[in-house]
Amino acid sequence: MSQNYIYLHGKVHLAKIVNGVPGELRLIGNVPNLALAISAETIEHKESMTGTGSTDFTMTDTTGVEFSGELEEASVDNIEYILSGTQHAIASEAVTGKNLGTVTAGKKIRLGGYNVTDVVLTAGSTPIDASKYVLDAAFGTVTFKEAIAEPVTASFSTGEATAVSIADNFNDEFELYFEGINRANKEKWVVTLHRTKKTPESEFPLIHSELGSYSISGQCLADLSKQDDPELGLYGNIVKIPNQA
Repeated sequence: MSQNYIYLHGKVHLAKIVNGVPGELRLIGNVPNLALAISAETIEHKESMTGTGSTDFTMTDTTGVEFSGELEEASVDNIEYILSGTQHAIASEAVTGKNLGTVTAGKKIRLGGYNVTDVVLTAGSTPIDASKYVLDAAFGTVTFKEAIAEPVTASFSTGEATAVSIADNFNDEFELYFEGINRANKEKWVVTLHRTKKTPESEFPLIHSELGSYSISGQCLADLSKQDDPELGLYGNIVKIPNQA
């Protein structure tokens, strides 16, 4: 007798849906767990003829499908997805004469850019010697070692970077596509969820004592364009691909 055990691993992809059409599949990296959950609301009828109040009829009224999983790759695209945010490219620019105000010893100031170069700080019209401050070029910050009486201005150039906003984009929908292999019997699996929307609630740990991971969950929405094709299903489907002889 054949044993049909399951031990799935595989690759998870997302394809952003624009105007009802899924775009390019994007591999989201290592996903240590992914699960589907089916819910239903049922209408029950109880008969009143026997004196037992027994249930003599049930009907499924509404259904729902949800997904949950975990991401481990902190790519910009994944961060955007986890945070329900939007990507923005930060262009490089040259900044001249930015007013930093008066400074005191130990004061740390953000210049307003990242990977800054060609930094020149000036007190009035006099350049400030680099020994009087500590520059962190990557973060674009300056920490002053001593007070400067006159207002300080800064000139510098910034590098390119990418910003991801937080919690301002809750409407994007994605097709979720999973290519799996059942390690128990080498059978291939495909799971397709036609329309998914990530739940707004999420956590994004910022300090780690080990490699970070990020929980995701969301709802599968019915794709009414597929209602006449039982093979595709309203929410999606699972395809088992038999091994070739």
